[in-house]
Amino acid sequence: MTVGHHNEATALNGVLAYGEPELPAPTGRQNEATALSRVLEPHSVAIIGASANPDKRGYQIIKALKNAGYGYPILPVNPKGGTILELPVFSDVDALPECVDIAVIVRPAEEVPDILIQCGKKGIAGAVVLAHGFRERGDKGSAAETRLLDALKKSGVRIIGPNTSGMLNCTVQADLIGLPELPPSGPISVLTQSGNMVLSVVEDSRSINGPGFDVIAGLGNQTDIEYGELIEELSRRESTRSIAIYNEGFLDGRGFLDAAARVGLSCPIVMLRGGRSIEGRKAALSHTGSIAGADEIAVKVLAQMGVTLVDRSDELLPVAALLATSPLPKPKTGIAVLTDGGGHATLAVDALSRAGVPLASLSEDTKTKLRSVLGDEASVENPIDVASAADAYPDVFPECIEILASDPQVGLVLTNGLFGAYHIRFDESLLKAENSAAERIVALRKASGLPMVFHSCYGNRKPENHDILRNGGIQIFPSIDWAVTGSKALFERANWLSKQNSNADRLAPDARRVFVPSGLSAETTAREMLQKLGVDTGEWSAASDAGAVSSVVSSFGKPCAVKVDSSVIVHKSDVGGVRLGVTREAASAAADDITRAMASQAPPVTTFGFIVTPMVDHGLELFVGAVNDSVFGPVVLFGSGGVLVEAVKDVTFRAAPLSPAEALDMINETGVAKILDGFRNYRPVDKRSLAEFISSVSLAVMRMENLSELDINPIIANESGIYPVDVRLVGK
Repeated sequence: MTVGHHNEATALNGVLAYGEPELPAPTGRQNEATALSRVLEPHSVAIIGASANPDKRGYQIIKALKNAGYGYPILPVNPKGGTILELPVFSDVDALPECVDIAVIVRPAEEVPDILIQCGKKGIAGAVVLAHGFRERGDKGSAAETRLLDALKKSGVRIIGPNTSGMLNCTVQADLIGLPELPPSGPISVLTQSGNMVLSVVEDSRSINGPGFDVIAGLGNQTDIEYGELIEELSRRESTRSIAIYNEGFLDGRGFLDAAARVGLSCPIVMLRGGRSIEGRKAALSHTGSIAGADEIAVKVLAQMGVTLVDRSDELLPVAALLATSPLPKPKTGIAVLTDGGGHATLAVDALSRAGVPLASLSEDTKTKLRSVLGDEASVENPIDVASAADAYPDVFPECIEILASDPQVGLVLTNGLFGAYHIRFDESLLKAENSAAERIVALRKASGLPMVFHSCYGNRKPENHDILRNGGIQIFPSIDWAVTGSKALFERANWLSKQNSNADRLAPDARRVFVPSGLSAETTAREMLQKLGVDTGEWSAASDAGAVSSVVSSFGKPCAVKVDSSVIVHKSDVGGVRLGVTREAASAAADDITRAMASQAPPVTTFGFIVTPMVDHGLELFVGAVNDSVFGPVVLFGSGGVLVEAVKDVTFRAAPLSPAEALDMINETGVAKILDGFRNYRPVDKRSLAEFISSVSLAVMRMENLSELDINPIIANESGIYPVDVRLVGK
């Protein structure tokens, strides 16, 4: 992608005359491009702290830029002046010309704030701050962090870092890390909080002959530029077609979720998360000063916004490569496994089953056509085994793929075994035929639009027909697990995108806010607030004394639950604050019993009332709740309810607000969903009504200011409706 290349200014023409006359001048891009786009694609680079010592980063970055063939001005800054690698050295920042896009600051932490202020005065758009010694050091770095934040405010300079390894833009050959060899350019951009993970993804790409990189940035402490802002900027680049992220925590988790939901519509995001365990979270906090958050919440809310999550470091690059280069399977289809060996097929099918990816049900017409190619005795039930047919006739693969591509139930073909290496395994004379087969497969992919993923146990040999596939946008992996994980990611993304129209009814919550009092609210207060915010809390009534309880029970005309209504009692049943099945005749006595129970508490509870709700005859106990998560903001919970909610832990999470369609997905991934469909003595429950209720709760909590947590537990669900039994609301 080219950003703001027009109307190049001549501010640095004099500099170019010192030794780089063939280079174009840097631009007056501040009038055409955002500061962040200039940072990500710099057309001029100042190295502040440049060094003539080959062991120093200030030398290595200059050398890397020159070796990479960076086509724009390189401007070393060092008080000693002179030249470094035949480039003139500026004595200080003030001596630099105007319109420099980015500075790499290779100086200690204590010098960084003053340097940033100088950069701001010169109109430098951004900086990469390598130094550590800020927030990641805890209290020891707090003073330096404060000075840094103040400098950012005064200077207006955008920074990546501090505590970062740097940044690469492979598209314009800008190596601001100092790698000895720049990776090839391509469609993957990478964001990471770890310098070592930069090296990992680069080497992983080499190992699979990956499609290459656009931008690679180490975010470090995210003191200024954060994940959310970066993924939005990267998604605007034509040269970025997928974004791979290694994340140890967010400073603005809610901001990232909102950005991911927007970006995901056009650009896939793949994430590997560090800090998922308690010990890992401690390590992440000391590493970058970031908070990873509760893993069970993060997994659900990130997937909700279309982020593809991987569990292993060696999966990040392969999955990002596949999502950047492959079309997506059509909805409601499955995968066809085409193999030349039973063992590989068995492993692939096992892995697909674990991953929850369905095998395609092949039509009888497809099977007949496959037998015409493979022979009457061939196994064509999926997986399809070409057996020995390919040993001397590699064209059997494109012929089978063409047949499978015409079956509407096939959304993706996974070919595994030793494709492309028959000339290695058997006879060199097969190379030409294998190359021809690869070319036919690429043509088929382009003509059909069918996603194809290949595994070859000879993948690390990198035969030329594998490059033919890759150059045609088809990824081939040496690992069955990578191929399966990538295939799963394609189906997941297709499924997520297919639901975005139905999720479009996720309305922005009303702008009016309601303040939640600090601490526990009385249940009547909680119900009144929810009702005002559009949540149906069912039939209930407040009562001030035993006489009022008797009147309310009588008005309902059926047995009721009578409960204490207090802002100091958390678990009512534990302290004798609940009476069930109370009739009109027993109502006054029930209220008196609760009053005595409150008086017996230590200290006695003297200020309380009563809440009366009609009894629900039967049903399934459910739980709907919300928490104000420290990382991701308001999050809604759903699962099995009742007194065993914490023990059973059949619960799932979504970021609020969520549409009824998203709520229905939420319901269906819990264990209790099967019972809601009707199970033994339980009659079916209207899941859509339940989903509407969950959605209404999510909209309500978005309007609650000072919310800490909300529990509606239990909710009784039966064939007649949804009945909230108990409500607990807590403010911060």
